[in-house]
Amino acid sequence: MAAGFSYGGWTALSLGGMTGNHDGAVNACMTHRESMEACEILLSDKVSLQTQDPEAWNASYADSRVTQVVAIDPGFVWGLEKTNTADLLPGALFIGLGGKETRMLATNFVESGLSSLLPYARIVQLDPAFHFTAMPLCTPEAVAILEAENDDPVCSDPAGTDRAAVHSAIIEAMSEALSL
Repeated sequence: MAAGFSYGGWTALSLGGMTGNHDGAVNACMTHRESMEACEILLSDKVSLQTQDPEAWNASYADSRVTQVVAIDPGFVWGLEKTNTADLLPGALFIGLGGKETRMLATNFVESGLSSLLPYARIVQLDPAFHFTAMPLCTPEAVAILEAENDDPVCSDPAGTDRAAVHSAIIEAMSEALSL
């Protein structure tokens, strides 16, 4: 099984046969630059998504050793077309984190249209949660420390979120995928 979270989710999908769409990713970031998380840095001179090699971006990185794929709130889910999903392993598991108010736009595989291209994928939506809920449990002091450092809100789950329960649900869904 290849499993990954965020950009690692995209890596798992790539290993499972999905290919990228460089033009689609760039266009999505240009269109949603102000509202889609990470687009500002991706389009900056530091990363310069728009100048990356489209041939390398769009190539197949499928690995025949991979027989199951799990993508937890995967990145780069916008701008894909049916040709990009044609070789994805059947039964790929997509785990989305968050609901209408807390779902990250950048990883929203439903709103991006990706899930409609994958009729054989399994989709599990966990809410309340948000993107960083998949990360390890936080110490009680973590929220204040991250706020003081002006760092990512990796410990600020939405009200009512039980991070340990979300982790258990992810593990259960992955276990079920392995037993298929």
